[in-house]
Amino acid sequence: MINRQTLFQECYLLFPKLCYVLDKIKVRKIFEGQVEFDQQEMEILKQFETYLISKRFMPKFSPNQFRWTESQLLRMLYATKFKFEKTYAAIQAYIQWKNQAFPLKENQDTSKFLLSGSIYLHGRDNRFRPIIVVNAVKLAAQKNIDITLDSMTIFLEHVLSNYMLPGQIENWVVVMDLGGLGITSLPRQQLQRVLDYLQNNYRSRMHKCYVINCPSTITFSWNIVKGFLEEITVRKISFEKSSIPTGLFEHCHKSQVEQKYGGVSSNIENTFWPPKEISQQYFLPTDNISDILISKQQYNHLYEVGKLSKNHICKELLEDLGSASYNTNMDQNIDKKMKEEVPDPEEEQQVINNLIQNNQGFYQTEVEEKFDAVFWEATIQKPLSFNIHKNMLKY
Repeated sequence: MINRQTLFQECYLLFPKLCYVLDKIKVRKIFEGQVEFDQQEMEILKQFETYLISKRFMPKFSPNQFRWTESQLLRMLYATKFKFEKTYAAIQAYIQWKNQAFPLKENQDTSKFLLSGSIYLHGRDNRFRPIIVVNAVKLAAQKNIDITLDSMTIFLEHVLSNYMLPGQIENWVVVMDLGGLGITSLPRQQLQRVLDYLQNNYRSRMHKCYVINCPSTITFSWNIVKGFLEEITVRKISFEKSSIPTGLFEHCHKSQVEQKYGGVSSNIENTFWPPKEISQQYFLPTDNISDILISKQQYNHLYEVGKLSKNHICKELLEDLGSASYNTNMDQNIDKKMKEEVPDPEEEQQVINNLIQNNQGFYQTEVEEKFDAVFWEATIQKPLSFNIHKNMLKY
């Protein structure tokens, strides 16, 4: 049975656009589930796996070996703009964090933090992305940064496990309420650690971040903070001096948002944890639901033809409708919903040139040695030659 508090049937009928282009930068939103990567992404993955072998590196988590999937590697590559050395360092840092943070440290201190309202879940937008509210005033009052990070890990892992669907819902929206905190009140060292923690360990997860109740000095503060962040992350963040995240209501129904932030839902005073469903009204009046969700019949068809084999399945939606009730246009209609935007040829060539420049040493260096490298639970003996012709790089 579906737990209405976390997921519901409509979530399983959502198959969003996988990618979009933002200022000539290709951004992938969905990495997991029954997702097919394009030829350029597969070529980059192949080259990066060869790069990892050259490092004699086998990603693993103690005590058991962990096999990195193509989805996880590609998520890291996108987050670091396909810079192989930076991605390799990010993987090592992620493994170190996993070893330190897990198993989750649930105790009285983390429970107190989660009940405090420093960070809490409140509703979803019109693509069912969870909305996370961060109260900076309460966060600044937390003196122990380790308890803060341990508590945030418990919170975010709960969101990932219970409110996301691989291949369908993989991103969240953040509303950060600064409460008028000025430069002198912002715990800058703690803030930097929190930002590093989120960016390094939950990559390609944030859809948008709305920073509200900003003081007039926030511009200066932002110039300091954005130096810690990836460019693509910076582009997702907007600021409001008022308490209203104006941009949020372009993709979120007001019933999902508290009154103090411009919505119509009652303000939460003391029931911050665990999260609960706020409203069953998700779509905007201007939304065409048939353009957002596939039908129940289409979902059954995807299941029957094996196109949901890597997705979480909603058993309540499955019916024995018979293949005769489907027409040949059904796959085309579904594929059209999921079709991604791609750059024009000039933009694509610019991306190619940037990739070559970013990884110039890798593509120009030739290594003659042979060795046995253990990678992904397999022994590979492979002579490495990294003279890859530019024409092989398409994205």
